[in-house]
Amino acid sequence: MNIGFSAFVMQGGRSGVASYIRELIRTLQIEDSANRYDIMMPLREADLIELTAPNFRKSLYPGLIANPVVNIAWHNTILPMLGKKRKFDLLHVPSYRRIPLVKPCPIVATVHDVATLTMDAKYDAARMFYNRRIVPAQIRNADEIITVSHYSKKDIVELVGVPEEKVTVIYSGINHSIFRPVEKEAARARLAENYGLDAPFIIYLSRLEHPAKNHVRLIEAFERYKAETDSAHKLVLPGADWNGADAIRERAATSPVHDDIVFPGFVPLADLPAFYSACDLMAFPSLFEGFGFPIVEALACGAPVICSDTSSMREIAGDVVPKFDPYSTASIFQCLEKTLSEGWSEAKRQARLAYAAQFNWNVAAHKTLEIYERAVR
Repeated sequence: MNIGFSAFVMQGGRSGVASYIRELIRTLQIEDSANRYDIMMPLREADLIELTAPNFRKSLYPGLIANPVVNIAWHNTILPMLGKKRKFDLLHVPSYRRIPLVKPCPIVATVHDVATLTMDAKYDAARMFYNRRIVPAQIRNADEIITVSHYSKKDIVELVGVPEEKVTVIYSGINHSIFRPVEKEAARARLAENYGLDAPFIIYLSRLEHPAKNHVRLIEAFERYKAETDSAHKLVLPGADWNGADAIRERAATSPVHDDIVFPGFVPLADLPAFYSACDLMAFPSLFEGFGFPIVEALACGAPVICSDTSSMREIAGDVVPKFDPYSTASIFQCLEKTLSEGWSEAKRQARLAYAAQFNWNVAAHKTLEIYERAVR
């Protein structure tokens, strides 16, 4: 097969979708030597995807085409013509906003979630209109849909109206050569040297997006924890600024424990295992996730994790992660305090490591290839 792959939503490598694209292409290069791949992406992000196989190539485009509005138009005008010219047998679009309404060939789409159909004011009015009025038709136009949780599949079937047989759940993996335990003292020494972080800490790894990522309630729960325990812990909030980041930073600045709230900014991939391995707890209070990579990444590094009992997080975290109501500051505090006070045994750590090992990109790549073959048939 001659496969076109749209990689225009890498967003500088700073999102879960970027992790999905990067790791799927990395693993497909290991697992598939038969098919040819044309990876279409912006020139400015070319270094985010490394090509190691001769049957994969990159087609690079000017930065203007990566502008969201221009890029959506490009996918619906230029890409269909390119698909015919390059004789694509299949097109994989891993972002539902980019699915062409004019099909040059069978289309496989990855739909991570349809959060905008249930969460009001996630984006500005124009983007919400597009997501609610145009995107459902785009999703229905795909021949096969991959999604990353059974929760998201239910939403796609019920809210978008896609036949159940067109939607396949393939859990994302994590790169276990990167996300693995680092000796705790070595991890803490690295963070002290590179980030000036030399105290015990709780971490929430997420882009700074308000209200969807729910940083403010976590800050409020942390304030209560500090007041009731006189703890030395800091709250570390790594991540790139996104919609509403100012609201998060302003709330932290007015906190009575503002000196213990740390914003390291976007953290490179190579440093994440040190953060996970050194932390005393990874709290993940997001209001909605299609998958939730940091939950599994932290477990794979041996970290204690707590997360929201909503959307796909309930499914991805399984029975090994304590959960809370993310809309309740009291619930977040109680789960945080209980988990820290109980401590972290080697038996718990080993159970979490074994659970995280199930999320495997090689398995995901094999299942994705099966969807490609089915779409072409």
